[in-house]
Amino acid sequence: KDGSEIWRVHYDGYSVIPQPIFGHGLIFICTGYEKPTVIAIRADGHGDLTQSHVAWTVTDSAPHTPSLLLVGDELFMVSDSGIASCLDAKTGAQIWKKRLGGNFSASPLYADGVIYFQSEDGVTSLVKASKAYELIGSNTVDEPTLASMAAGEHKLFLRTEKHLYCLEEK
Repeated sequence: KDGSEIWRVHYDGYSVIPQPIFGHGLIFICTGYEKPTVIAIRADGHGDLTQSHVAWTVTDSAPHTPSLLLVGDELFMVSDSGIASCLDAKTGAQIWKKRLGGNFSASPLYADGVIYFQSEDGVTSLVKASKAYELIGSNTVDEPTLASMAAGEHKLFLRTEKHLYCLEEK
């Protein structure tokens, strides 16, 4: 109500780009550059929670730029170098990891049971949102793209270097 600090967690990192997300009583953050780490923090404390409320940390294939994506009990992410991972959101245990190829700046998007991973080269990998890795397909636009896709009213929006696309199922 008044902007005063409730709690804090110390970590190494700077220039944090991914947005934090919340679920299962945990706040999931990425630490940024140097050694990117995903940290899950229990959000029910006061003061310095660094030692007491960090539920788990993961450094393997953690992103610098793309945000995390929470779908049910699974936390999905893609590293800047194109390695997609699925983690158990409550424990941080790796469920699967797969190299998609290319570099990534865009955050993954969830829509209708599918996760859209958009590479900087304009390749979108469609992966089933599940505990088993399943590539459903891929699509390519002939331009670079750094922007995250957006969804709305049964449409997907994709911004590339020179165009804005609106995709709709017929």
